[in-house]
Amino acid sequence: MADNGITKVKILVASPGDVDRERQIVEDVIGEWNIRNGDERKMVLEAILWEKHAAPENCGDGEGPQAPITRQIVDDCDCAIGIFWHRIGTPTKLAEGGAVEEVQRMLTVLKRPVMLYFSRMPIALHKVDGEQVKKLEAFKTLMKKDGLVWEYDNRTKFRTHLSRHLDKQIRQWFCTPGAPTVKQSIPEDEELRRYQSALKEELGYIRMLGMPGVESVKVNLDDETFVPLRLSDRQDMFSGQPEKDSGKRPEGGDHTLYPDAIMKRAFHDRRHRRMLLVIGDPGAGKTTLLKYYALCALDSERSSRLGFSGPVNVFYLPLRELVRHENGQYHSLPANLALWLERNQLPFTAEQFDQWLQSGTALVLLDGLDEISNTDDRKEVCRWIDAAWKSFSALRFVVTSRATGYRQEEGVELAADFERADVQDFTVDQQELFLLQWFTAAFLKEPCDVGVDEAAWLAKQKAKAEERTRTIAKHLKEEKNKGLRQLAAIPMILQIMAILWKDRDYMPESRVKLYEAAIDYLLEFRDKRRGITPLVSAVRARKVLGPVSLWMQEDLKKDEAEKESMQAIMKERLEILDHPPSVEAFCDYMVKRAGLLVEYGGGKAYLFRHKSLREYLAGVQLAKKVNRTPDSLDNLVSGFGDDWWEEPIKFFIAQEDEEIFDLFMEKLFDSPVSEELTPKKQFLLQTIIEEAPEKKVDALCTKLLDTATTASRQRVILDCLKTIAKPAALSALEQFIAQQLDKENAENSDVIDRAEEVIIALGGKALERATEKSISGKPLSIRNPNEQNAEYILIPGGNYWYSAMKKTLDVGDCYVAKYPVTNKLYRSFIKWLEGKDSGKNHASSYRAELERIAQSNEWGPGFGEYLKGESDLAALFRSENDEDRKFDGDDQPVVGVTWYAASAYCLWLSMLEGKAARYRLAHEIEWEWAAGGKQGTIGEKVREYPWPDEMGDVNPKLLNSYESNIHATTPVGSYPEGATPEGLYDMAGNVWEWCCDWYGDDGTFANPLGPETGSYRVLRGGSWNLIAEICRSANRYRSSPDYRNFNVGFRLVFVP
Repeated sequence: MADNGITKVKILVASPGDVDRERQIVEDVIGEWNIRNGDERKMVLEAILWEKHAAPENCGDGEGPQAPITRQIVDDCDCAIGIFWHRIGTPTKLAEGGAVEEVQRMLTVLKRPVMLYFSRMPIALHKVDGEQVKKLEAFKTLMKKDGLVWEYDNRTKFRTHLSRHLDKQIRQWFCTPGAPTVKQSIPEDEELRRYQSALKEELGYIRMLGMPGVESVKVNLDDETFVPLRLSDRQDMFSGQPEKDSGKRPEGGDHTLYPDAIMKRAFHDRRHRRMLLVIGDPGAGKTTLLKYYALCALDSERSSRLGFSGPVNVFYLPLRELVRHENGQYHSLPANLALWLERNQLPFTAEQFDQWLQSGTALVLLDGLDEISNTDDRKEVCRWIDAAWKSFSALRFVVTSRATGYRQEEGVELAADFERADVQDFTVDQQELFLLQWFTAAFLKEPCDVGVDEAAWLAKQKAKAEERTRTIAKHLKEEKNKGLRQLAAIPMILQIMAILWKDRDYMPESRVKLYEAAIDYLLEFRDKRRGITPLVSAVRARKVLGPVSLWMQEDLKKDEAEKESMQAIMKERLEILDHPPSVEAFCDYMVKRAGLLVEYGGGKAYLFRHKSLREYLAGVQLAKKVNRTPDSLDNLVSGFGDDWWEEPIKFFIAQEDEEIFDLFMEKLFDSPVSEELTPKKQFLLQTIIEEAPEKKVDALCTKLLDTATTASRQRVILDCLKTIAKPAALSALEQFIAQQLDKENAENSDVIDRAEEVIIALGGKALERATEKSISGKPLSIRNPNEQNAEYILIPGGNYWYSAMKKTLDVGDCYVAKYPVTNKLYRSFIKWLEGKDSGKNHASSYRAELERIAQSNEWGPGFGEYLKGESDLAALFRSENDEDRKFDGDDQPVVGVTWYAASAYCLWLSMLEGKAARYRLAHEIEWEWAAGGKQGTIGEKVREYPWPDEMGDVNPKLLNSYESNIHATTPVGSYPEGATPEGLYDMAGNVWEWCCDWYGDDGTFANPLGPETGSYRVLRGGSWNLIAEICRSANRYRSSPDYRNFNVGFRLVFVP
């Protein structure tokens, strides 16, 4: 500024602490410039250094040292000189180092010029911090892209170059006519920039659970620390007409997309939606995905990945931290954003947020709907989100939740028009990439020994990471470790595996053992391995954390607790121990060393770093409580199916022996809760049975034989006995069938059939009863002994208006499989191909028949290419979802199989019986008639849905569709009320079913069996991830025969 005709130019000297001599050189050079030029140019340059021009300042707001420096000296400077060598400095809330923040502020906020210098002088290896160097190189690369920087080899050259550059730039910047001599004012949007920078710093790290020195790793796709999740969209949910399929399917199915594509689809296609709902299982990476979206959107270069044309104003809010008015209503979105930041020591006003939300392109990230434990509160939060969506008509929202936290049938749903995306499990390739990146980050955080060549050390550490990745990947691929492979598909559990493998060379065999080992590691073994004495042993710490977790689960019903309340519970438990630490020391250890707890809300509250860890501890404590007082099971049973309890119940049952398991079943089926178990609750019950390490069937058998047990309970009990698969139940099952046959009527025929299926599955014999025949003299059903006695039901022929040809046609009698083909049946086919069956293996003749079919184009011209060069038929035809924990249950329908694989299964069964085409896929005309044909009528359209008209309109009791909110296939036969009058199950929903025919557009083909050739095969029936409207009996779909997806299966027809 001018003073008495003299212009003073303040030059900020920005640098870390490793270039003290260069800072002195800058002062000297500036003094020399003043001697040479000051009088002539009426100008004085002043070097501004924080150590000479700043003063102590503390305000109790936790803002750190950089903010006072910025206020006191940075904003008053006219230009800056930045100098860097091998350090980037101490991180601030806004940047990787204080000097970096100052340089970036001068350039982007104050719009004032900077000269940057980078030293290339050698440095002693023991002084090198690899992480500092890495960050500095990234900053230098960025600055090189922004403009011209200078590098020097020694300080003499630095002095020479700086003197010359200062002469040139001072003249250019401050002495040229028109050049500014007065600093520009700070822009009005400076506060918004401060907020965005703070948010970038807050969200810019993923927490590497429990790794000392690896607690934070920068989420940066370019640095390959983020493995892009796979998400399934719902692109065909509201349309019965499929998009054309090239046959070149992306990994996981045509509707599996990666984060960038899913956001583009949600916000930037023709529908112009403004909300994306991300649903994922516990530990699936939902929060990390939000962080990735935030960092990309805040970056002008990376925002284009998400479909934006420039930087985006990003706002983040954990939904569990929403605050209410005194009147009980939630504060507005702007107010809640301000309140959340206030609790995190960043003061901004609701008025500021209101203005920012209405300006520019903005993205609001709302995390963790499921973390609001009370269902009524979640409903209210959904209404709050809808209100914000309506109030800010230009905003785009991303909301995350577990599936258990978003259930439309319970009224927890958003009214806004949204795109839904479900997080998919990691593939094997993703698991290996994740492990490699995790081990690399962990090993590179280890200290480099003094005197070791840095390049050689880096290579060694990376080699160690690669070796560990190969070893754990090999371990997971072993046949005996199938259960672990499924668990490894969950990012959080895979991270736990990596921790244990790295430090203990240990891999537990179950989910419960994994969590147990992880918590013990965090509480005790990690420190012990480093020669550090833990504050308390893992056993003693569990005696405190277990009761606290169950208190939060049963009484508090929240994932976070006020510090004072939690410490009161902890203190009670600590006082029971011998020589306990203080509650303050215990909490400090849990936060700073073990890393199990996190402080939030300005240090006024605690929450567990990972919700799943608290749920595990609550489940373990619940098991202890039930063992002491078995009647405490009553409360657990009364809340069965409650979202809040789903994970703790799984962990609880996995701890118990067969006696408690039996008692749980007894109480459940004595409770009114079991009278009407929804398919969702039945699915949970099946999962609990699979989790239980020890099982007993006594209580189930007793309840089954109780004459007062209703048919609905009987069905569920039979399904439980089938899942438990203990022959000890055979005697009770035979008694039950005898009881039912004595009173056989239309109401209990389904229960008898189901009981017979269970007997056969347990190794018993089918009923010996007179073969029932139709009017035509044909048996009403047949069973296939080569297919574990799978039943085929006679569908008498008739005459109806065939929707695909749009005219009335005759259709003949047809035996249709009662259920879609299950995983258990399909695996017997794969096992046969692998030569693992005990009977005669026809694999060689089978391959010859496949090759004949390929040469004759019997299955179309594409089959030859599909078969070509594949020597392993089992690998060729195996379901791609065979080990996907959402779809791999024995009684779930097989999915992830092509039309060719379905036809190959038919061929296998036919060849076992020695008759060509004995089994095949249904023709489309047969399928539609079987699904909805009205027996005894002529020329009528089929029923809209398979079930009898008297069952009423569509509802979640009739089919597994999108509205059921199950988000996976269900075991076949789970919807008895939705069966056809003839007894076919799952003809609507659950899975699409391949048909035999080539696809022809409606009304365009003359042959009732479809066109002679084509590019697509027919699919019928709809699926679990589509709305019920698409599951209508007459609805059609098409895909290329080499297509496969997690919602496509098949059903067979038997040809006598």
